[in-house]
Amino acid sequence: MRYVITIAVFLGVLIVGAALYVWFGVYNIAATEPHWSITSSLIEAVRERSIEVRSEDIQVPNLYDPKFTEAALPHYHEMCRLCHGAPEYPPEEFAAGLYPHAPSMTSGDLQKELSDAEIYWIVKHGIKMTGMPAFGPTHKEEELWGLVALVKEIPKMGLEQYRQQIKEMGLTEDMSHGHSHEESEHEHK
Repeated sequence: MRYVITIAVFLGVLIVGAALYVWFGVYNIAATEPHWSITSSLIEAVRERSIEVRSEDIQVPNLYDPKFTEAALPHYHEMCRLCHGAPEYPPEEFAAGLYPHAPSMTSGDLQKELSDAEIYWIVKHGIKMTGMPAFGPTHKEEELWGLVALVKEIPKMGLEQYRQQIKEMGLTEDMSHGHSHEESEHEHK
C-alpha cells in the first residue's frame, strides 16, 4: 500500500511540476533559440523512429520512369526549392528563419540518410512543428513519387540541367507555372 501511495504522490508532484513549467513559460519556444541538447536528441529520436516505422511497408515504384520527375518539377520549383534549394538556387531568405532548418536537397546528405520510402512518407505526411507541410492531401500519388525521384536526382544536377528542365516545362524564374490542385478530401483541424 505504501508503494502505491509513494507512486501516486510522485506522479502528482510530477504533474503539478509539469503544469507549473508550462504555466510560467520556462521553456523558450522562439525559433531563434535552439532546443536544449537533450530536447533535440529526444525530438530527433522520435522523428527518426516514427518515419522508419511508418515507411517500412511502403512499396517504392520504379523512380527511373521519367513521368515521375516531369510530374514533380513544377511542384518542386514552385514550393520545395524555396526552403530546400535547387542547383544554384539557394533557399529563400525566410527559410533561414526556420527552426529546425530545412535540409538542403543539393548536398546529397539527406538522400544518403533516408530511404526512398522514408522521403515519400515525409513528403506525403509532413513533419509537425518543422515547417514541412504534408503534400498528401493536395497532390496525387504520381506527383508525390515524382518529388521523391526529383529529390534523389537534384544532387546530381547542375544549374544548366535544372534550368533547361524548367524551361522545357514552361516554368519561369518567378515560379509561375500556375498549377492547381483538386480539393482535398482531408479536413485539417
